Amino acid sequence: MFWLAQTPSAPAPPPPQEIVIPQTVRPLPGQLDAVPVFNSNSPEIIGAEGILLSTFPSQGKRHPEAHLDFGFEGRFDLFAHHVYKALTPENLTTAYLGVIVYNPGNRPVTINTLQAASYLSQPDAPFISLPPFVDNPLGEVYAGPGSRAMSDVLRGRRQAIFPPN
Repeated sequence: MFWLAQTPSAPAPPPPQEIVIPQTVRPLPGQLDAVPVFNSNSPEIIGAEGILLSTFPSQGKRHPEAHLDFGFEGRFDLFAHHVYKALTPENLTTAYLGVIVYNPGNRPVTINTLQAASYLSQPDAPFISLPPFVDNPLGEVYAGPGSRAMSDVLRGRRQAIFPPN
């Protein structure tokens, strides 16, 4: 013997509505320039070692498709933003991001570090929610390590752990 029951049907949800709130779109101050940027932030969340971005020549490499074959010359910027997510909660080691620079020419080059910052989410810059606008004249308000690092870089700061050249 078994029992069956029928529940009353739920009312249909209302149809979706489009809500339009007109707003003014204003440009940010400043402008783009011709300085190329080594931009490494995809994937943002990493959990293992490996090459995240390579501009080295692809010829002769084990995985040629992983190299962009773009040589930097003159002024360039480097931006890297990655979050290390431990594979298990017990594995709370720190991941280090390294940058390898290769000079294929025979003239010496000098790399100057103009601004640089690096922070851990714990204890340096925990992820927090902020209101849409916060006055931050001294750079003491941030929503996480990326926010704190970019605030420092945009203010022209260089942490002492990064040598000037």
